[in-house]
Amino acid sequence: MSLRNGIKLMIHTYVILELAIKSIEHDKKLFNSFQFKRSYLPLMDAFLESLTEEFKQTSKKLYKEGIKKETYQRISDEKCLYTFLCRGEVLPFIYQSEDLKNQVQRKIETILKKL
Repeated sequence: MSLRNGIKLMIHTYVILELAIKSIEHDKKLFNSFQFKRSYLPLMDAFLESLTEEFKQTSKKLYKEGIKKETYQRISDEKCLYTFLCRGEVLPFIYQSEDLKNQVQRKIETILKKL
């Protein structure tokens, strides 16, 4: 099955947002050990809210297209595999770990500039 570029971009955005949310949630837990955590936690909450809202919108768009995430699998230290279902077909997306890391970092930096 060939997907439109817009659908591929939505799937890619979904993966990036999911990883960004997990990363920020992890970092937020680390903030609990900070002496001045009260200064940072509202920023982290606003940041998570922004990411979560964009993630929900992307998920809804994918759902309307009949696409949902099926699995995530780490292939090796350098690669991971995401599979999505689209009307009964399995769509594999293989990512380089370093590329994903860089793209998540760019997404986080972009949203931080907006806040």
